[in-house]
This record gives sequence, C-alpha cells and structure tokens, in this order.
Amino acid sequence: MPSLRDQKKAATRQAIVDAAMARFAGRPFGDVSIDEIASAAGVARRTFFRYFPTKEDVVLDPRQLDRAFALKALAGRREGESDLGLAMRVLAELQRRAFGHVRPEHQLEVHRLTHREPALAARSWLLSETARDLIVEGLVPPSGDARARLRARVLASACVMAVDAAVTTWIEGGMREDLDTLLAEAAGHLSAGFGGARMAGELSSTS
Repeated sequence: MPSLRDQKKAATRQAIVDAAMARFAGRPFGDVSIDEIASAAGVARRTFFRYFPTKEDVVLDPRQLDRAFALKALAGRREGESDLGLAMRVLAELQRRAFGHVRPEHQLEVHRLTHREPALAARSWLLSETARDLIVEGLVPPSGDARARLRARVLASACVMAVDAAVTTWIEGGMREDLDTLLAEAAGHLSAGFGGARMAGELSSTS
C-alpha cells in the first residue's frame, strides 16, 4: 500500500488536475492561468510547480510515455506476430497507459485541447514522434541499414496515426464503442492496405 505521504501527494496532484480541467473546459488554453488553477485547487503557486513544470504538463505529461515498458514490449514479440501487429499492440498499450492517468470525465477535454490548442497540439505531436522513434528502435537494430530504417519509420508513423484515428473515432462516438475494437479495425485497414482503392460510396467526378 502507498504510504500516507504518497497518498497525500497523489491527492494533491489529482486536485490540481481536476481544477485545471474544470477551468479548461470550453475555454482557450491561454485564458487559464496557473494562479487560477492553483487557487481553485487550494494550493500555492509554488506547490503547483512542484508537481507540474508547466501548465501544458497538466494535460500532457511526457513522463506518461513509458519508454522502458515500450522497449521491453517490443522485444517480446509473440509467435508469428508481424511488425505491424507488434507496433500496433505496443502503441495501443501505451495509449491505454496514458488514459490511465486521465479521469474518464476529462478524456473529451484532453482530446479537444491536444487537437485544437496549438501549444498542446505541438506537444502532442512531439510525444507521437517519440513513440514513433521507440517503435523504430525496437524494430531495427543499430546495425540496420538505411532502407530497413525507412521501412520501420513509415510503418511506425502509419501506426501512430492509426491509433490517433481510432481514439478520435472513439471520442467522437461519445466513448460508447469499445476502443480495442476500433484499434483492431484501424490495424486491419493498415494490414489490408489502400493502394488505388477508393472510399465506398464516393461519387464519381463529372466534367
């Protein structure tokens, strides 16, 4: 069991997050100040900075990207598992771990902020790039040649975007669908490929 001190720290951290998310709701990110968040959480400004180096960290904490877990998972390929299957499985688990730090009632707001607010969208992109690089590192040994690294980068980039697309679909659907099912469907689209296929029901252009 966590010690009493650790429980108090976790409670203070959560109070800051809850206060911040309540004030971010429907407002531009830049309109919410650290002082406003700290006051709402009942803590001093200096206490805020003991838990979060920046306001952006309240929404997207880079420490949530578990590098050690990702590399260990990538090294544990299942029998018969393809590169695509391995990459999607690890990225999906990283996504679940990230959601584990977010209360269900905050997930919609986190998605809005990370996809609509420039400062947070930029940070979200950098975290996605880090995840992509971890996949590449797990797929291609240091001695791998340039062509192998290119393939791994294309695959990893596609998988990162597929996970984001599945999560976006889940959020837009009111989080009622099963996220794992959507992730599997996104992986299926990548596995099948697109080639010259067109969207079903797409209207033919007329001259």
